[in-house]
Amino acid sequence: MVRLTFISFLCLILSSSAIYAQTSIDACNLFEVTENESWPYVYTAVESDDASSSAEQVFEIVIDELPADGASVRVAKTVANGNWFFGQPIPLELGSNVITVAAVSFPRTVKFQFSSGEVAFSALFLNYLDINTCVAASGGISVASCGAFEPGPNETWTHVLTAVTSDDPSSGEEQMLEIEVSDLPEGGAQYRVAKTVSNGNWFFGNPVELSFGLNTANVSAVAFDRTVKFQFSSGEIEFTALALNGEPVVCDASETLGCTDAEAQNYDGSATADDGSCTYHPSFYCGTGTNWDESAGKCTADSSCTGDLDADGAVAVPDLLVFLSAFGNSCE
Repeated sequence: MVRLTFISFLCLILSSSAIYAQTSIDACNLFEVTENESWPYVYTAVESDDASSSAEQVFEIVIDELPADGASVRVAKTVANGNWFFGQPIPLELGSNVITVAAVSFPRTVKFQFSSGEVAFSALFLNYLDINTCVAASGGISVASCGAFEPGPNETWTHVLTAVTSDDPSSGEEQMLEIEVSDLPEGGAQYRVAKTVSNGNWFFGNPVELSFGLNTANVSAVAFDRTVKFQFSSGEIEFTALALNGEPVVCDASETLGCTDAEAQNYDGSATADDGSCTYHPSFYCGTGTNWDESAGKCTADSSCTGDLDADGAVAVPDLLVFLSAFGNSCE
């Protein structure tokens, strides 16, 4: 079965979603919840069993909002003997915050601990790669408004998505549902699998709680024809991506899928619904106070040395020569 289609689609749609929607640490499934009241949230950059764990780790978070009393981040890492080392707390600021952990010669684990989950951010990078695959708990399409869902059998299971019916030659194959949840009703929501077995009778799986972020449900392959459906307990569930067996599910058959963001490199003016295919020049993701450095291939901080015309880190005679060589030229 083809699965890369949705994974690529999901990464793209989440990347484009992150551009517009800010989310908070406590609503993002990339951060783990801890029992430490001082550092209740943690992001794991690398584990010691990763071949690249000794390499430099560069973490960047673009912050849009902070709690009234502020928030901090600190580095937690293992050292050569396996013991933990905890860095000093670093106050977080609005805009781009970059924390660098130097390379070492041994395997180690590196984590970034946060003092509050109420930190709202719009971009997240690790080693200059966009890792913001979490979505704010707002926006998206509701199950009730998506034409791919049918009315459910009762008040407990109000909406149904049919994956395959028994008259389909591929009905015996594995069925996989992927849904990226961006909002849930108060009290949460569930889904369950409904499928026919070899004698044609119905089997209903146990309810599974939905969570923010990516939820995946797999129904194993069988040797007989069968129908497989996914039942949902609420139409108020909102999602930003939905796929069956790696293929995006279209809510409105009349939609023209494409990139609907005019700022994207592949903007499609004829598209009526975004399919997550938008691509952007890397400079689009540079945080406040940074610019894209084409030669370095990354976002770099603006220079505070305005007279350094030759970019050698100092204002000296060579900068004057650069200025004089351009003196008198007409500027278009």
